[in-house]
Amino acid sequence: MTLLAASGAVVAAIALRPQPARSESTPVDGDAAIALASDDREDRDAGAPASDDDDPDPGDGDGGVAVPVAPPDLAARDAWLAEQLDQAVRDRPLLITAQIGAIVVDVRSGAVVWSHHADRALNLASVTKVITAAAALDALGAGFRWRTSVLAEQVDADTGSIDGDLYVRGRGDPTLTVAGLRDLAQALAWRGVTEITGDLVFDGSYFDLVDEPPRYADQPKERAGYRAPIGAASLERNAVTVVVAADRFGHGLAEVSVDPPLGDYVRLLDASVVTVTSGRTRIHVATQVKRDHLELRVSGQILADEGVAFVRRRIDDPIRMFGEAFKAVLAERGIRVRGRKIGRGLTPVTAVLLAERDSPPLADLLRAMAKTSDNYLAETVLKTLGAESRAAPPPPAVPPPATWADATSAVHRYLVEVAGVPAGSFRYENGSGLYDSTAIPASAVAQVLVAAWRDFRVGPDLAAALAIGGVDGTLRRRFLAPALRARIRAKTGTLAAVSSLAGYAGTDSSRPLAFVVVVNAMPPAARGDARSLQDMIAALCVAYTSP
Repeated sequence: MTLLAASGAVVAAIALRPQPARSESTPVDGDAAIALASDDREDRDAGAPASDDDDPDPGDGDGGVAVPVAPPDLAARDAWLAEQLDQAVRDRPLLITAQIGAIVVDVRSGAVVWSHHADRALNLASVTKVITAAAALDALGAGFRWRTSVLAEQVDADTGSIDGDLYVRGRGDPTLTVAGLRDLAQALAWRGVTEITGDLVFDGSYFDLVDEPPRYADQPKERAGYRAPIGAASLERNAVTVVVAADRFGHGLAEVSVDPPLGDYVRLLDASVVTVTSGRTRIHVATQVKRDHLELRVSGQILADEGVAFVRRRIDDPIRMFGEAFKAVLAERGIRVRGRKIGRGLTPVTAVLLAERDSPPLADLLRAMAKTSDNYLAETVLKTLGAESRAAPPPPAVPPPATWADATSAVHRYLVEVAGVPAGSFRYENGSGLYDSTAIPASAVAQVLVAAWRDFRVGPDLAAALAIGGVDGTLRRRFLAPALRARIRAKTGTLAAVSSLAGYAGTDSSRPLAFVVVVNAMPPAARGDARSLQDMIAALCVAYTSP
């Protein structure tokens, strides 16, 4: 009788936490928890020209928007809204050289209320995640879970010895942590397993070996956690966390450690971070990639009052990371692995299931992905969509590993066949929106928002995944005015010359509006104007729907 790991049925508890001054890492003490930690903040600190969707300045509490009042005559509101929105664009002269695409659509009727160059194909930045999430909910369903399985061909019931290799079949579970591995190890111990005479073998045939999403090669030297490889082996989001603890009493050198510890694979060679009582925390992590390991050197300073700081860095060999960590937790449970190799291979058809762990459902993961613009989750969801959308060959053949082409083709089909976006009118290359990966009209994003809202399998979970204005995620410090707070659900997007916002606005469910505002070719000095334009358009949508 197969014994399943007890944590497999646990539904993730997702807690919104204050963002620190630098990057955050996935917590290591909660197996089923999905961290709401924005990799986009790390992008900024690493100096990457990637997205930083968090608002660094809360401004005057309402995004600088004076909440408008719509005319009481409902029949006059369409003309009023169009006039106000046109004026909002004219009032921002710093954007005169920028490319703007914007649209407001009545979700109930599908009618376009207002548009401004809405058919212009533009870079969406992280608003791309709205499309990724909608396509995944449509194809996979809100209850989809990633499963990690442990198998072997023979277990000696008397001695507890597995004669041969232990196989781990991964499906790219982006929520799997060391705590989850401990559950799998415990399940093996409950079965009486005491040793494995062979090696640990990882079956990663769910995905192909191309572990960087399309366009990530645009920045090949970046080591930040948001660029972690996407593969069937996924542990701690395929990144290590450098933990720096200030010496708050002696004000000497800070204590530096790497989590999770990975044996010889990740080596901390130098840690010279000093504790200071004034100034800013500045931590630099230098990474050297060797043939069979990574070397880290950590330097800089940490403010004593800050206590602990975290910096995440990608690893290059997810299977090695997974194997080293699994060996360690098996040893904790008294299970010895005699083989010294951590290999790749297909699971034999004669192998027997010994333990498995399921992730939290897709709907929970999408809330973590969209609210804080998590790039790793977005790319994992995309490649999973490719794996699950392939045509299955007739038994006993198994489908080939999923490719990024499989993944983007699935989203293309969703855009054309479900959302009704004209084929050939867009370019979608990765799931997160990083780099120059999209050229999509604002009108197409609006079609996705409308199609999702009208599908009860998709709409509620997509809306729940979006940041709530004035409440959480990347919008927690925007739309704080009482008339706007919690009446806007949207996804932000930011690149060096891109600022975007798309989502839903309304005062009740009778006539919500979908809005999309995308600004490209934005001068550096115009970032504030781009955000204030987005805020004004969203605020006008709320006013339009007010009783």
